[in-house]
Amino acid sequence: MKSKKVGAVDASQGGIIVAGGGTAGHLLPGIAVADALVKRGWPREAVLFVGSSRGVELEMVPAAGYGLVALSGRGLNGRRVSPQNLLNLGAIIWAIFRGSWIVRRRRPSVVLSLGGYAALPAGIGAVIFRVPLVLAEQNAAASAANRLMTKFAKAAAVPCAGTGLRNEVVTGNPVRQAVLRADRDGRSLRNGLGWPINKPVIVVFGGSLGSRRINQAVWEAAKVGDLPFIHHVVGRRDWQALPKNLPANVMSYEYDDDLPNAMAASDLVVCRPGGSSVAEIALLGLPAVLVPLPNAPNDHQSRNAKFLVDSGLAVSVPDEEFDGERFRDEIERMLRKFRSEFDPDLARRERSVGYRDAAERVADLVMQHCLARCVPSDQKDEAL
Repeated sequence: MKSKKVGAVDASQGGIIVAGGGTAGHLLPGIAVADALVKRGWPREAVLFVGSSRGVELEMVPAAGYGLVALSGRGLNGRRVSPQNLLNLGAIIWAIFRGSWIVRRRRPSVVLSLGGYAALPAGIGAVIFRVPLVLAEQNAAASAANRLMTKFAKAAAVPCAGTGLRNEVVTGNPVRQAVLRADRDGRSLRNGLGWPINKPVIVVFGGSLGSRRINQAVWEAAKVGDLPFIHHVVGRRDWQALPKNLPANVMSYEYDDDLPNAMAASDLVVCRPGGSSVAEIALLGLPAVLVPLPNAPNDHQSRNAKFLVDSGLAVSVPDEEFDGERFRDEIERMLRKFRSEFDPDLARRERSVGYRDAAERVADLVMQHCLARCVPSDQKDEAL
């Protein structure tokens, strides 16, 4: 059965290519923007994601209802010359040829680059074939891919000023709809999660693979005992190393599909300050203990953390200093600081420093710079 075409958007030619993926931090903002465009009347089939065959987009993009072309390749491991890096470079070059061919064949009205190596193939294709290019940066320090393409981009949607990209427009970092729904429901979500109603709950996570440093700190602290209730998302990498004798109040999970609900219902978060995590914490108004990844490119996680620290919501702890004792000290201090005598959800929302309309702001930027044929006919006057 053929899908209905809306306005002047043609699913086979025109529309938008969303370039990038690899990690949820890169991908989720792109899905949020795509959802915002669909709400404005774009047909879902007019949005095509071009990402990596090794990334989370293989599952997340089809689940969101969008088309996906997954290209081979992986990022370079530093700048050193090695056999693996040479193989990776060859795969990236081949992916760029394929991504450019996709742009030429589809002739999108705009390409939205999410950054990361997975964004390069279609992003470079946009430059070659003179398709308007809009960058979406998730971090306070721009990724290498977005820095490479910034001189060719019409605009760059950024979470805060000073990313180093040209034509910056501060839009905030788009968050998934699940976070907005969780923000609305807040503490009432504890009933479905089986958590204690009137006691502190801490959510700990480190991305889909997990953070060994954070995991070990939790496990060291648990040996001493007397911890609050902890919802610990361990991640795939360390799941097999999970200790067998953890106390009952430390609940461990390999992965959590409902992490936004857990965050919104919690009193405190402990995590790496990736771009999407920082955006979600900022919007939810959650106190946080942040442990920046020490070898993050351009030290972007430390710069991400600074935004929340300067806002008074978070404390940042160097990776090498974060152990079981420091974990206990920081969560006790933060729980004392943010103890609320009245409505906890109201207090949390009053602390919010995030952009609830970030996805709509980026969608505005996309429509501002796309070619005329990509705008549904009932919205052309507004776009012009």
